[in-house]
Amino acid sequence: MLFFKRRPKVTEQRIRELVQEIENSYTAKEIDSLTKLFHPDNRQISFLNHFNLMLTFQIYHIDSTLLDLKILELTDQEATFTYTRKHLYKCLNENDGNGDNPNNISSYYVKVSVDNKQLWISRFSRYSELFLDLDGNVRPNEQAVVPPQAIFFDKIRRFLHPFQLGALIPASYFLYNDSESIGYYPATERFSYFTSEKFTIDYFEEMAADSITEHTDILLNENELEYGQIIEVKDEAYSIIEIKCQGNSGLIHELILSMTAPDGFFMIRYMKSDGSEIDADAKQSWFEQMKAATKYIDTKE
Repeated sequence: MLFFKRRPKVTEQRIRELVQEIENSYTAKEIDSLTKLFHPDNRQISFLNHFNLMLTFQIYHIDSTLLDLKILELTDQEATFTYTRKHLYKCLNENDGNGDNPNNISSYYVKVSVDNKQLWISRFSRYSELFLDLDGNVRPNEQAVVPPQAIFFDKIRRFLHPFQLGALIPASYFLYNDSESIGYYPATERFSYFTSEKFTIDYFEEMAADSITEHTDILLNENELEYGQIIEVKDEAYSIIEIKCQGNSGLIHELILSMTAPDGFFMIRYMKSDGSEIDADAKQSWFEQMKAATKYIDTKE
């Protein structure tokens, strides 16, 4: 009699088990077990860097707590999901203190699929990291998201002064070769990959276009928009536009301020992405705050 290995199915329960396998392998410091969860074509990622893992595992004891898991897409053979976990690190040698304090809450965007009768992780990308104090509490304000290696936040900081962000709190910070971006989300969506609204400030060392006029024209005419309108433009210093387009959750309604400054190029955006429009009073308030931000173009603080 011949026996054939049944092809595994992707289920919500299997996803939860896989996440637990990731975290258990990490906290148990089992690099081989951790690596084997990833597809052979997807093992050259920073998360699996052998040197970094060995260094971390030699210095710290690690506690892990799963905070959130959301399944975005699910079929029998593949799935996309996000999960958020809290890691607390304690030095194995008490005389070392806690060094640079790597305590953090991180959120990951993950894709899994069945290949050769096995379930593999085919994508594993961190999209959010919150920094914690030694007691495991989220650090206050922008300290929660701005990493030590950020070099442009001081340029971004001055444009925050005019904005009343209310329930929007620091939730993400992205580093690129010549740009950085900070994002503010609703507190209840701080771990979310898709949010109902967000406020962002992006810094670039240089503007890709030759002028604000050209940049604004590209935004309005080279994207698939349902609506696009210039609200205000000032010489070649800045423009404020309003756009509407379709996204994953339906309508996206956005106000965008683009500015050239002596120290770089900035884009400030407020986006509502829950399928509804920004109401008239809120739109006027965001416009006034964006216009107030332009007063900081020629200042460094």
